[in-house]
Amino acid sequence: MMDQQPISLGVCIKLGTNQIEEAGSVTARSDAEILAAHALNIPRNQLYFMFDHMLNSGEYALIKTFYDRRALLEPVAYITGVQEFWSLDFKVTPSTLIPRPDSEILVEAVLKYLKATGGINQKRTILDLGTGTGCILLSLLSECPNAIGIGVDVTTDAVQLAKDNAHNLGLGDRTQFRQSDWFDAVEAPNGGFDVIVSNPPYIPLPDMDLLMPDVKNFEPTLALLGGHDGLEMYRSIIKRAGSYLASNGCLAFEVGVNQVKAVAGLMQSEGFRNPTIENDLGGIARVVLAKK
Repeated sequence: MMDQQPISLGVCIKLGTNQIEEAGSVTARSDAEILAAHALNIPRNQLYFMFDHMLNSGEYALIKTFYDRRALLEPVAYITGVQEFWSLDFKVTPSTLIPRPDSEILVEAVLKYLKATGGINQKRTILDLGTGTGCILLSLLSECPNAIGIGVDVTTDAVQLAKDNAHNLGLGDRTQFRQSDWFDAVEAPNGGFDVIVSNPPYIPLPDMDLLMPDVKNFEPTLALLGGHDGLEMYRSIIKRAGSYLASNGCLAFEVGVNQVKAVAGLMQSEGFRNPTIENDLGGIARVVLAKK
């Protein structure tokens, strides 16, 4: 961007769009608008009534800083510190993956299961393995008013972030978040969990270098790498999940591209039955859910 004063908001957004697009972002205009709105602390749709607004030096400097960061392909959500998921706002930091729309399919699949097995108003216990921001567990609890949940993550930063999100969403009284390497610090409630849900690391080692730069260079490798074939975490979870689940409880996963058959097979080999598959909006098999 040009270092010039004074400059209107509309011109600033146009210059920022060009800068971000040249850096390789395919969502440059959207990026520029979101970052400008965040800098000005206004809703994005209010920008369209302010294109003639002349930016003061502080406003311009902050927007330019954000655009420069995005031009290095730092994810927008890490710059703003927030990401929408399931129509809820989640605080995000570089210690966790950024919530993605594909993961909403996992929420939908679990809700479908709960509705088919007594309804979403029943008392339920949910365990979220590798909770990250807490977005999956907290989205489920937002739809299930009598459910309680435990979310675990191997990193203390993620655990604190999930706690913050639970508090901000008014769900802190129905959640516990703790540091745990999968089940290691988890004790099943009497009768077991009704649902165990997870979006574990599933990128195969040979594919890590193929990731988009904003993912590869900024999001935590620990939350991405699923071993050489991408299935290592599924094996670990599936092997132990049965002893933590209630009778007829369900285990539900998000999976990577072309992984659904392998994960469903692993589940069946450990006694899980009737695996069901859900596709994402692009038609890719994204979720597998099976009963104990």
